[in-house]
Amino acid sequence: MNVLPERLSVKECLLKLPWFQKLPPYGSADQGISGRSVLMKSEVSGQRWGMLLGLLLLALLIEPLFGSSKPVQVAGFALFEIVVVSALISSVRDIRGRVFGAILAILWFSGTLLVMFANMFHGLVVVVSLVMLLGALFVTFRNLLDRHTGDLDSLVGAIFGYVLLAATWAALYLQIERWRPGSFTFPDDAGLWSSANYYSLVTLTSLGYGDILPSAPLGRLTAGLEAVVGVLYIAVMIGSIVGSFHRRR
Repeated sequence: MNVLPERLSVKECLLKLPWFQKLPPYGSADQGISGRSVLMKSEVSGQRWGMLLGLLLLALLIEPLFGSSKPVQVAGFALFEIVVVSALISSVRDIRGRVFGAILAILWFSGTLLVMFANMFHGLVVVVSLVMLLGALFVTFRNLLDRHTGDLDSLVGAIFGYVLLAATWAALYLQIERWRPGSFTFPDDAGLWSSANYYSLVTLTSLGYGDILPSAPLGRLTAGLEAVVGVLYIAVMIGSIVGSFHRRR
């Protein structure tokens, strides 16, 4: 009776090749990273970015799907904060930076709850939201510039960074609107979080439908900066991925 050969994935085939197991260390000499560990690290990185992208999209869709009640808003923002903290922790290797990021995220979430339920500390939450936005910029651009291979993992990480920028900017718009009502012409028949996300996405992609407009100087400034970052991100993303494919060839 003939037995069909076992079907192996590409990764398993590579791991079984003798020449692949004898690859020299990748990176600096003190790191001692072999070809096997680089492959495994790439796979884990791809799964991580894919999972974070799924959670981020879920955080954006909670309010449009389930309404704009207070519990739904808290659940959506809590999920969004988990994504931001996870991205910061995975990108910052220094333990002090991770602790600072976690503490800042807790203050951000606590301040947001105070704004939602007690109408307090609006200005402080706007400042913390701006700091978190800078952290998101650091995470996304560092992820792009640190990529040495052009593959599916790089593409998923780039997409996650792009959506993360839009969501973080939307959180900043949300806090500005709560601090200075009327800063944006958000519609009254839609949730504030979903409207902010929509406006952030059309601004980041330079679509500019015109149905929502910044009507205050602070809103105009932040919207203009987001448009600049959106164009810059696309340029850096395309250059990084195309350059990675050329290095592979």
